[in-house]
Amino acid sequence: MNSENYDVIIIGSGMGGLGTGLKLQSSNPNLKKQFLIQYNIPGGYVNGFKRKGYYFDSGAEGLVFCGEKQAFRMVLDEFGVKQKYISIDPVETMQFPDKKITMYANGEKYKTELIRNFQNEEDEIRAFFKVIEAIQEEFHSVVKGRFDPTFTEYLKIIFTCPTLRKYATKSFDYLLTKFITNKELRDILAVYTLWLGVSPKKIKATLAAVIFFSPYYQGHYYPKGGMLTFANNLAKAYTANGGEIKCKTEVKKIIIENGKAVGVQLGDESVIKGKWIVSNSDIQRTTFDLIGEEHLSKEYIEYILDLEKSVTGFSVFLGLDNHLDDYPSHIAYNIKAESYLERIAKGNYAPEEVLIRIPDKIDPSLRNEKGSALTLLTFAPYNLEKNWGTKEKKDQKEHYTQIKEKYTERLIKITEKVIPDLSKHIVYKEAATPLTFERYTLNSEGSWYGIKKGQKRPKQQTPIKNLLLAGGNTQGAGVPSCFFSGIKAGQIILKKLKNK
Repeated sequence: MNSENYDVIIIGSGMGGLGTGLKLQSSNPNLKKQFLIQYNIPGGYVNGFKRKGYYFDSGAEGLVFCGEKQAFRMVLDEFGVKQKYISIDPVETMQFPDKKITMYANGEKYKTELIRNFQNEEDEIRAFFKVIEAIQEEFHSVVKGRFDPTFTEYLKIIFTCPTLRKYATKSFDYLLTKFITNKELRDILAVYTLWLGVSPKKIKATLAAVIFFSPYYQGHYYPKGGMLTFANNLAKAYTANGGEIKCKTEVKKIIIENGKAVGVQLGDESVIKGKWIVSNSDIQRTTFDLIGEEHLSKEYIEYILDLEKSVTGFSVFLGLDNHLDDYPSHIAYNIKAESYLERIAKGNYAPEEVLIRIPDKIDPSLRNEKGSALTLLTFAPYNLEKNWGTKEKKDQKEHYTQIKEKYTERLIKITEKVIPDLSKHIVYKEAATPLTFERYTLNSEGSWYGIKKGQKRPKQQTPIKNLLLAGGNTQGAGVPSCFFSGIKAGQIILKKLKNK
C-alpha cells in the first residue's frame, strides 16, 4: 500500500471541517493538512446546485451573525474569506389561510406588525420583547461580538446579568407561556425553533432569545452567489495558502495503532498517514464504520447507539417559465411549530404546511431569464412507508418514484394556496427525500442537524488519542455552531502542538 504523511487529516468538508482547516491554516500555514471529501464539492448541507440554468440552495438558506462586526462575519474575514452578504428583509413572511404576518429584520417593525395583527395582546407582546431585548443586550455586553462565551464570561453572566440569570434554567416554552396567552401568537413567535427541529419545550429561553431573535435585531444574511458560492469561497480561502482538498475520495477506515489514530485507509486501499485526524463525518458513521467497535469501550458504543438523530425532510426544486417578482423570498405557509413537530415525530407525513424559498428575490445575480427557481421544504420522517418504498422486495425504484411524485404534487398543491396556478408554469421539477440527503451528505437517516438537541453531545476528543470530532454532533445545529466547532478542534490541535 502507498503512503503519504500529513500533520492533520480532515474527513469531511462540512462547516465543521472547513472551520478546522481555516483555523489551522490561519494560525499555522506550515502544517501539512489535507481535506478528504466523498462528494465532488465542499460544504455539506451548506451548498447549492444548478439545473437547466436554475439555481437552488440544497440545504442552508440564510446566515445569522454575518452583519458588520458580528461574530461569524468577523471570523470569516479574519480567515481571508472573500464573500459579500445581502440582508434578507423581510426575514420571513408567515402566511395562514386567514392572515399574513411579515417578520422584518428590525425589532421595532416586527413588534409593530405583531401588534397590528394581535391588538388585544399588545401589552403581552411588549412585555415579551422587553425580556428578549434584555437577554440579548446582556449577552452581547459580555461576549463583545463573539459567538460563544468563555468560562470567565459565563461566570460574569451569572453574577452581572440579572435577566440571563433569571431565565437560564427555563425553557423557551416557559417564557412564551409566561407572557403570551394567545396560542396562535405563541406558534408564530416559536417558528424558528424549527431551525433546530425541536419543540420550544426542549430549548433554553436564553438560547432562543439570542439565536432565534437575532435576525430581527442583527439581521439575517444571504451570501451573494448563493450557498454554493459561499462554500466554494471558504474552500478557496483554505487552499490559498497551501491547504489541500481531495474530492471524490472515500475514507474506508481510520487506522488505529495502540489506541491512537495514525492515518486513514481510502476506498482504493491506499493509506494516508496523519498525526491528527479530525472527523466531520456523522457520529454513527465515524464510530461504527471508520473507527470500529473493537477499538471502543462497551459503554461508549452503547452511548452512541442511544443517540437520536435530528429531523430530516423532503424538498422540491422547481424551475418556472415566469418570475415571482410579487412574492417575498422566504414564505412560511400554515406553520404551527409545536403540532408540526409532534406529527412528524409520530411518523405521520401528511403535510399541511410548506416553507417556500425564492433565491433570486434576494440575489438578482441568481436570476434566470426564463423564470424563477423556488424550493419547497418540509420536515419528513426517515422511515416513511418502509424507507420511502426502498425496502420492498419488488419494484423498489418504481415504488420510491411513486412516493416521491405523490408528495411532490401534494407540496405543489399546498403552495398554490400562496402562489396560484403554480403548476401551470413548472418547466423543471426534482425532489429530494431523506434518502437523498443521506446519500449526498453521509448523515445517518439523512439528518439535517446531526443528533437531536437535548441529548448529551459527544466530546470533541474521542476515546481514540489524536482523533477529534467536529460539526453538528458536538457543538449543535446551525451554520455558525458547526463552523465554530471546527475552530475549537483546530485550537485543541494547536494547543497540543505548542505544549510539545
